[in-house]
Amino acid sequence: MADRKSEKNMMKVITSILRKIIYHCSGFSPRMNKAVLGSYKDQFSDNAKYLCLHWQQTRFIRAIWISGDASLIKQLREEGIEAYHRRSLRGLYHCLTSKYYFYNTYIGDINQYVAKGAIKTNLWHGSPLKKIEFDIESGPLAHIYHAVGPLGRVLNSMKFHQQHITPDIMLSPSPVIDPLFISAFRITPQQVIRSGNPRTDYHRRYPNQKKSLKSIFNVQYNQVILYVPTCHDVTQTQGNNSQIKSQASSLSQSEMGRMSHYDKGFDWPRLSKQLQQNNQLFLIRFHPNEAHLGKQLSQYPNIIDISSWQDVYSTLHEVNLLITDQSSLFVDLLLYRVPILFYRFNQVEESIQLREAYDYAECLPLVGGLSTSCNSSSNRTVHTFPALLEVLNKEESFLIDTETEKEYRLLQQIYWQTEDNDAFSTIENEIIGRDELAQLKSIRQ
Repeated sequence: MADRKSEKNMMKVITSILRKIIYHCSGFSPRMNKAVLGSYKDQFSDNAKYLCLHWQQTRFIRAIWISGDASLIKQLREEGIEAYHRRSLRGLYHCLTSKYYFYNTYIGDINQYVAKGAIKTNLWHGSPLKKIEFDIESGPLAHIYHAVGPLGRVLNSMKFHQQHITPDIMLSPSPVIDPLFISAFRITPQQVIRSGNPRTDYHRRYPNQKKSLKSIFNVQYNQVILYVPTCHDVTQTQGNNSQIKSQASSLSQSEMGRMSHYDKGFDWPRLSKQLQQNNQLFLIRFHPNEAHLGKQLSQYPNIIDISSWQDVYSTLHEVNLLITDQSSLFVDLLLYRVPILFYRFNQVEESIQLREAYDYAECLPLVGGLSTSCNSSSNRTVHTFPALLEVLNKEESFLIDTETEKEYRLLQQIYWQTEDNDAFSTIENEIIGRDELAQLKSIRQ
């Protein structure tokens, strides 16, 4: 048994060394004027998705989607999108020869082995409330970014290869976010570009791409409520999408514990009954790491799990109320002028289990206290299930009243200073355009 374990550990070390060698060798590959894009867990989602869709329409640059999900690749090809499996010869070729990488989390969204030499733009999937990447100081993710001594840091960068690859460029919607990205990703101020996000700018450019919830569910509701809880820190699931689905089919004891966490905050039959009485639809979207939990809610009328959806941006215009604990989706909803309610049951427990928040986020306007150290109160925050039901029974909960209007404006000023910084124009002018201009200058010299 001990011999088998030591053999496994040795194989991991050899794999890590080979990965580093291949990665650095890929830096010698010639790069062509094309872009590869990808997203976490092999999905077609978030910022990279909407940048890809935009380029499919404008043909500004050859845009190629890379994934490890064969069924997704087939679907995208049927929709006219160029897509390849990352382990196929064509997929590997395009990853090795593309000049631009655009991804939502890490280069492994595309291919973590052959990205050196490409211009890597991290289109990060959220707005930092909880500490991210190298700013994480405690919890189960901290060891990925922090090690003791030079040897420990070298071993860490080998074991967690893609988390230690620094992006060349990041987009930031406001000066508040700039220093967070600089610190968390260990980049310079010059690598941060002021810009909106493709996921929030796309439907302003293409309003005809929005979808109707009425047509999706074939029912008309008085109000649509979207519940998006954040996720407890866990070691990220490894493997491809089919493996993840296979693992999700049988809930482990740990996963059952996660669902019981939500059961503490919700009396699902009681919620369903009130929703039916009020003709309200309650959409719940778990974090991708907990997406399988929603299967247990299918028995309750007017509660629909949409965790399997790639994303929700095409339907946000029809959401009447967002409920969350501290998911940064509320930042995007500010642009839609959607009322927000923060539901934090078991807050003392949450303050221990949830990753620590950035200092600026502890006592934000409207949001209230993200931790128990902040005593800020907000009429948009509740802590008990009866209080939640009471809020959902009130018509005014689905409106932004004059009392909270100022707080909404303050939050928009904090997070969104990008009125004239359309993401697509910024990427095309500031990243690709700037790179092409630099090349022309070097040729002339």
